[in-house]
Amino acid sequence: MEIITYGEFKRPASYLGDGVYAIFDGFGIWLHANSHSEPTDRIYLEPNVLQGLIIFEKESKTEEVIKLCQSQKEL
Repeated sequence: MEIITYGEFKRPASYLGDGVYAIFDGFGIWLHANSHSEPTDRIYLEPNVLQGLIIFEKESKTEEVIKLCQSQKEL
């Protein structure tokens, strides 16, 4: 994790991989694509949306869902 200047404030940021950067603004998390300072795309995750993503990740990793996905070539 590093501290970056985001707007006029210092914020914790981290490179997650695959061109995704995460920046915490004190409430939610910004996801930036390809650069933390000049992103091509941005998504804001409020705490309840982040919690929903965590739940989705847990629910989608069941044996049944994994087998279903592996049996499909494309969505």
